[in-house]
Amino acid sequence: MGKKEGIPVHRMDDWFSGVYIKPMHVNRLDRPAYEKSEPHRHDFYYCVLLEKGKIELEIDFEKIHLTDHTLFLSYPGQIHRIVYAQMEHGWFLAFDPSILDEQLKSILDQCLSEVMHVPISSEQSTGLSSFIEHLYSIYNNSAQLFRQTITQSMVTAFVYQVASAYLSMERFNLIRHSARSIEITKTFRQILRHHFRSMKKPSAYAAKMNITATYLNDTVRSVTGFSVTYYIHHELMREARRLLYHSDLSIKEIAGTLGFEDDKYFNRLFRKVVGVSPGAFRKTSETSVHL
Repeated sequence: MGKKEGIPVHRMDDWFSGVYIKPMHVNRLDRPAYEKSEPHRHDFYYCVLLEKGKIELEIDFEKIHLTDHTLFLSYPGQIHRIVYAQMEHGWFLAFDPSILDEQLKSILDQCLSEVMHVPISSEQSTGLSSFIEHLYSIYNNSAQLFRQTITQSMVTAFVYQVASAYLSMERFNLIRHSARSIEITKTFRQILRHHFRSMKKPSAYAAKMNITATYLNDTVRSVTGFSVTYYIHHELMREARRLLYHSDLSIKEIAGTLGFEDDKYFNRLFRKVVGVSPGAFRKTSETSVHL
């Protein structure tokens, strides 16, 4: 394996107003050349509205298949690539987190899924396509007064519609749970997204939420079927797999990066969660064509 300089991160710096929009066309994906390169991270959100076609994505080592009338949104920091794309019509939208209002950021952070993957009706698909097409015309019109403000406001409005479609699906799946239980679970997931390196015990999350660790764990398990510890460990090991695959950091260095003082404990936890040792995972990834 050649020297790796770490996980590639593609940034939003040069895009107008922190936004990038492109239409998808028949038999090709109109996208920046970097999408054709090795797996990478973004420092921005990445959204697809697929009206007709098929796309296969790989997000953090998991395959995701998009088909007709599908919304998809991934988060900053996730490792991804497009494996296969054949579409007749759709849209690609990327946007910087800084343009979103705090309420929308919180909504996205609290979603229980690692990505938003939402089937929508043909009527919803047509309506959203019409909205983003209008946004695209403003985005490309350098003579448009208040172009930046309009563009950012319309992106925010579009993302609210994406979140609404996702939350409608999520609420249907969680209908048997109380609003309070769902709120606690979502708050935990939001905190976890930002603090998994430094907060490794359920009691730390419970203290931040002003509830007991037992209550937090019982609530999260009742809503999701998994314990608080399960989510903490899987968030840590997801990042560990990213670093093992995409960097030349030693296993001990990766353990330290993730806040583990004892690399032997890190090794045991990785094996427990992933099923193989960190060394075996890295060795397999060196010869695998999986990514």
